[in-house]
Amino acid sequence: MALTGVLGVAAAAMAEPPKHKASHASAAEVQQVIPPKTVYWLSAATQNGFSMGGKPPSSGDMMKMAMGGGMGGVQKQLTLDLGSSLPPAGPPQASHAIPPVMNMGKALALRSPKPVAPSQPQSHEREPEHRDFERPKGRILLFWGCGETAHAKQPVVFDFSKLAAGQPPPNMFAGETVRVANPPSAGSWPTYGFWPNDDRGSRQSVPADSSLLGPHKVTGNYTPDIAFTLDQDWMGALNMVQTKLPSGALQLEWNGLPGATGHFAQLMGASRNADGGSDIVFWSSSETQTFISGLTEFIAPTEAARLVDHRYLMPPSQTKCVVPKEVMAATQGGMISLVTHGPEQNVVYPPRPQDPHTPWVQEWAVKARFVSRTGGMAGMNMPTADRSGKADQARCAPRPSGASMLGSALGGSLGGALGGMLSKPAKPDGCPN
Repeated sequence: MALTGVLGVAAAAMAEPPKHKASHASAAEVQQVIPPKTVYWLSAATQNGFSMGGKPPSSGDMMKMAMGGGMGGVQKQLTLDLGSSLPPAGPPQASHAIPPVMNMGKALALRSPKPVAPSQPQSHEREPEHRDFERPKGRILLFWGCGETAHAKQPVVFDFSKLAAGQPPPNMFAGETVRVANPPSAGSWPTYGFWPNDDRGSRQSVPADSSLLGPHKVTGNYTPDIAFTLDQDWMGALNMVQTKLPSGALQLEWNGLPGATGHFAQLMGASRNADGGSDIVFWSSSETQTFISGLTEFIAPTEAARLVDHRYLMPPSQTKCVVPKEVMAATQGGMISLVTHGPEQNVVYPPRPQDPHTPWVQEWAVKARFVSRTGGMAGMNMPTADRSGKADQARCAPRPSGASMLGSALGGSLGGALGGMLSKPAKPDGCPN
């Protein structure tokens, strides 16, 4: 508790107000709230290019971007999650009736996960030992903060060999915890429905001209009727321009978006070190040390305001940030992403009673949350064409040689895509050889 708060409590205690006044004040301030038995979340993201936050790109997406074809323009993404503690009347069924302006039919089917068969007992036989294990050679170089020159005492270096030996440095995940709310899931609610799924309507992308504005209604056999109106639509597209400065630093500029609550940029790259291993380079726009956090996820406006105040997020008015020259010198290519956090719309039924003595028994609650993201290869702008119709320099630029190292070091599907797709140099049609 802050010093002023402690002093305030002490002063109140010494004053010793009459007991009947204290009880009257406490009764006026406290209202019993009964949480809803059904909750519904809409997560709406606007995606321009590739971003390290949100849905990862497919191999086809990576190939198009590597060949200068972008990611198919701006994409609207939508995720629906329905959770309920009410028992279903038979097999769980639910549907979301949507406004005509969504251009996706009359309704979206919310499917429930199929029951999972119990797993077979695991064998207790010991697996053969791998005596030829070689500890990885490499490091993680951690940078943070906007500016042409990296802040003092950067980078913070973490050795792979120590991590593999079970010796994570105590300050690896230094910084404040980001409070990210999780949507309903099969593990958090007795009955759960979601979209997109295996329904026919889920197989098509959200149309570019789709709008969320207007009346919505969710019905089903394990949920009360949930009727609400959205007055917040998908956020606009986030456009980022990268400019290499004479110092070697990389300047990022982007357009401001209505409803923005904060911005966050990050870069992930790699290079070979003198020991033959890989140096993985992480940089973020946070003015406080942060490594892997929830700063790219959906963040509520109140939490975004707190993170802006603590300088983890850039303020909504900021539209420029410079990646330090030391970061760019330490990596041979990489991926950069930018996230603009947006507003939320929350609806609770029934509304809160004005009489504080009346308990607020909530039947259902709806949360609609919004974000806009963009990104791509570090130092390479999204492909465009000038007025003469000729391909621009960004489109014809050779792909960074460090991308394959980044992919192999990161592993997983994204690492495989980076390492496999970007290992062989190529230029799009229309570019000089």
